[in-house]
Amino acid sequence: GSVLGLVPVIGGAMVLIAFLSENAAESWSALHIERTLGGSAAEGSLGPALMALTMGIARLGGQKLLGRTTERRLLQGGAVVAALGAMIAALAVSPLMAYAGFVVLGLGASVIAPTAFALVGRLARPEHRARAVARATMLGYVGYFFGPPAIGMIAAVLGLRAAFGFAALALLVVLVLAPMMARRAH
Repeated sequence: GSVLGLVPVIGGAMVLIAFLSENAAESWSALHIERTLGGSAAEGSLGPALMALTMGIARLGGQKLLGRTTERRLLQGGAVVAALGAMIAALAVSPLMAYAGFVVLGLGASVIAPTAFALVGRLARPEHRARAVARATMLGYVGYFFGPPAIGMIAAVLGLRAAFGFAALALLVVLVLAPMMARRAH
């Protein structure tokens, strides 16, 4: 364990947060649009569809940004944009505003996991690279699988607005983790 150091743990934590917010939005956006905002089933189904489409397009273009900025800035920028999107969705007063929130969330979150994985791979010693990326992946998938039920529990107790607010706060943790990771690069 200690031979891998903190790099895969910090990287995995960022992936966990990205996957938690992405999957929570994909799982709960339709319900938020229908129940919280009074949208129809058709309007609700557009929430996860827009989110998935945005994520796909943004993932394709996101790594091009890496040529123009540092991994730390890309991670922090993505986290701020994603958190802003989650807050727009949380505070939405109409399905249209929620769509905007989910698109912004998708744009920001889309760059976090791939950038964190790349950074873990680059910072790990060559002989430990595969194990480091595997550990980060394992941590990331904790967020993927436990994100929707965790968000669901928050929603059951406090409502979906609070659940998306929680996702926004979780994303802001990347602002602390990214510099911790960047310090290990030197």
